[in-house]
Amino acid sequence: MSEEPLDWVTLPLDLQHRFFEFAEQEANITTKAIQELSSKLNELKKLVMPYIRKFETSSKVRTVAAVDGSRSPRLSERLGVRYGVFATGVVYLEGVKKKDEKFEAGTFKRKQALSQDKSKYFFDLLSTYVERKLALEALEKCDLLILDGSFYSFLYPVLRMKKVGLYGAQEEKLMRETFEITEKIRKSGKAIGIIKRSHTRAIGGYISLKDRENPLVTIIDKLTLSILMPEQTIFNYEDLIGEIPVQVYTQLAQFALTKNWPKEDPLKEAERKVFAPFEALKLQKDGIKEMRRLQVKAYNNLPPCEVEYPSSVGTKKVHDWLGQKDFFNESTNLPMALDLVDSLVEIPSKFIDEFVSEVEGRVLDTILLQKEDYEVARMFFTLLNPQKPM
Repeated sequence: MSEEPLDWVTLPLDLQHRFFEFAEQEANITTKAIQELSSKLNELKKLVMPYIRKFETSSKVRTVAAVDGSRSPRLSERLGVRYGVFATGVVYLEGVKKKDEKFEAGTFKRKQALSQDKSKYFFDLLSTYVERKLALEALEKCDLLILDGSFYSFLYPVLRMKKVGLYGAQEEKLMRETFEITEKIRKSGKAIGIIKRSHTRAIGGYISLKDRENPLVTIIDKLTLSILMPEQTIFNYEDLIGEIPVQVYTQLAQFALTKNWPKEDPLKEAERKVFAPFEALKLQKDGIKEMRRLQVKAYNNLPPCEVEYPSSVGTKKVHDWLGQKDFFNESTNLPMALDLVDSLVEIPSKFIDEFVSEVEGRVLDTILLQKEDYEVARMFFTLLNPQKPM
C-alpha cells in the first residue's frame, strides 16, 4: 500500500522553500534557547537543590477519589442555537482496585443572538460547577479527593467576562454557587488539586527580583524541575518563597517577560493582579491566601506533577498521601485515579456533531409522521445547513 504524500510537498515549490527557511530559523532559535538553559543549570542547581527532598513511601491504603470533566471543544450552531455537551465523572480507588464510579452528562444551549464569547465563558463555568458539585458529594466516600486543576482558577475567566460586559445575574449566581462549593471542599481538609497543564514560573519570578534579564525567568518550572529532580522527590515552593501564593511569583515572571516591571513594590503589584478576581467579585481571599503548591516526581524520565493544597492540611499529611503505593501512574507521573477518570469522561472532538445529528434525525422521524409539517421542516434544515459540515 502506497503512503500518503506529505502535505508539505503538495504546496508550490516557492512556498515549500520559504517554509523550509522558516523551519531553519525556528530550529536555530530553539537550539540557542536550549544551549542557554543548559549553561544556566548550575546557577539553578544552587538555588533549588537544597529544597528538593526525598519523600517516603507509605504502606497504608486509602480510598482516593478523583473528579474530572470533559466538554466539547467547540459549540455547534447547526440547529439555530449553540449546543455543547459535557461529561463529568468520579472514580474511587483503593490502591489500584476500583471501588466505585459515577458519571453525569449534560448539555448546554444558548440562542445564537447572544455573544459567542458569553456562551463559551458560561459553558466553561457551568461544567466547572458540575465537577465541583460531584466532588462535594464524593467527599463523604473517600479519604482523599483529587480535583483536576487549581481550586480557584475558574474565577479568572469570570473576571474577564465582567471586564468585557458579559457578566449578568445568571453568571453571578453560578459563580457564587461554584465558589461556595469550592470553599467547602477546601475546608474539608482532605482535598488537593492537580495542575496538569502547568504554566507556573514561580522560580523564575523569584529570580526576577534580583535579575529581570536572566533567561531562567522565562522558563516554566516544570521544565527546569524535570531536569533537576530525581525520582521519589518533592519540591515544596514554600521552602523557597515562604507563605506568598505561588501565583504571585509567577506574575512577577510575567512582568519581567513582558517588560512591564512595576516602578514601585513589584511584589505588591503582583499580589494585586492575583487577587483581582476576589476584589472585583467581592469574594473572601482567605482560600487563595491559604493555598500552597509543590512539585513531586515519582518516576524518572517524566515531568513532575504540580500539586495544590490548603496549608491547613500540612505538608506532612500531603506527603503521606502522595507516598501511597501505586498512587502515581508510572506512564504519566500523575495520580492513577485522575488518569483513569480522565480517560473515561473524555469527549471526542467530533461528538458534538454526532449529538446534533441525532437531534436532527429524531426531529425528522417525528415530522415524517405529521406530513403537514414536512415542508416547513425541510426548509428549516435547508436554511440552517446550506452545506454539509466539513
